[in-house]
Amino acid sequence: MIRNFVNGDIVTSGAHFATGKEATRQAVICNLRLFLGEYFLDATRGTPWFQSILGKASRDIAEANVKQRIATTPGVVGISRFEMTNDAKARKITVFASLVDINNEQFDFLFNEELP
Repeated sequence: MIRNFVNGDIVTSGAHFATGKEATRQAVICNLRLFLGEYFLDATRGTPWFQSILGKASRDIAEANVKQRIATTPGVVGISRFEMTNDAKARKITVFASLVDINNEQFDFLFNEELP
């Protein structure tokens, strides 16, 4: 279960947990924000930002790694559209994808982050 957030704050009244497309969207964000080696219980989990996405990695390899992280997120069944832009100097990445979740609902996903 994923907690429901409004403007970055945990919801304390009403619907406490995200469901459906919103839960899947939040799970994908959490999956992408986890750096490879950051999770102390399993150092093999995480997005390889420094290893094969940012820096001198080829665009094909970077996109394949991001797609793999999105596709293996619990709740995601498929990716029907994928676009990624990477500004190496500003260390900013933008990912747009159309995803299909386990309820067979399609939704648009936008990940626009500045990385450390």
